[in-house]
Amino acid sequence: MRDDANFSSPINLYEASDQDELRILLITGGWDVRRSFNQIGIQPGDRVRVLRHAPFGGPLVIDNQGTQVAVGKQLAQKIRVEVLP
Repeated sequence: MRDDANFSSPINLYEASDQDELRILLITGGWDVRRSFNQIGIQPGDRVRVLRHAPFGGPLVIDNQGTQVAVGKQLAQKIRVEVLP
C-alpha cells in the first residue's frame, strides 16, 4: 500500500489504500489483460473506489459504478491509476 501522500504521480491499483477514489489511467500487459478488464467493465478513464484489500496479498475489491469486482494482485499491478482528491 501507498506510504506517502504524493497524489500527483500515478501508482498501480494494488498500491492504492482502502477507500481511495481513483481514475484508471492505463491498463498494461497486452491485449489479453485489457480484454479481461473490458469484459468486467473496467476501462481507462473510469472512476473506481477501493473497498478493501484481502489479507496476505490476496485480491482487492473495487467498486466500479455500483458493481463490486475482485481483482487479483498480479492484475491489479498492471493498472495505473491516479488518486482523486
